[in-house]
Amino acid sequence: MRRTQEDAELTRQSLLDAALKVFSRQGYAETRLEDIADAAKVTRGAIYHHFGSKKELFQELVQVAAQNSSRAVQQAIQAGGTFLEIARRVLVYSVQLMEQDSQFRGVMALLMFNSGGSADLAAVREQRVTMGLEQVRQISGFFRMGLDQGAVRADLDPDVAATAFLSYQNGLVIMSLMAPGTVKAEQAEALADVFVMGIEK
Repeated sequence: MRRTQEDAELTRQSLLDAALKVFSRQGYAETRLEDIADAAKVTRGAIYHHFGSKKELFQELVQVAAQNSSRAVQQAIQAGGTFLEIARRVLVYSVQLMEQDSQFRGVMALLMFNSGGSADLAAVREQRVTMGLEQVRQISGFFRMGLDQGAVRADLDPDVAATAFLSYQNGLVIMSLMAPGTVKAEQAEALADVFVMGIEK
């Protein structure tokens, strides 16, 4: 039984890997399930068994990437330290994740450059907007905590700071994808310091 579960998980991961490669090469709209099945060396039925449809396969890729990003943020928080140390660490981990996790990087590139305006993905786009707004809300709460602790400038608007933080973080991701090599993991701490120095008390 364990072997069967392991085989199923291997097939599932193989399909995710193949889908990312084919989507990235051909774009979402032009990709057929047969293309993904051929790349993964399985039948189209295997895709239906594990994911149900091309859209669900795409959604799973996005979900896994989101989980990896959330895990990096949680690790940054759990490492402890002052408010500013945690904020700095979140940015550092975000830059490092882009360089060290090729699947995460690939999914980010897919979302930005190769998913197109397919109506099939309208729900995915709406979900990303909702997630972005929720992130701003959560980060705003984080900055309110920093204000209460006296860790940041007293004139800092937490909502503005949250939007700036997320924009800076996302900007580093976009820059890394559009101009590979301009955002390096070894520069992560220096890049984070630029933001932190602008909010510290």
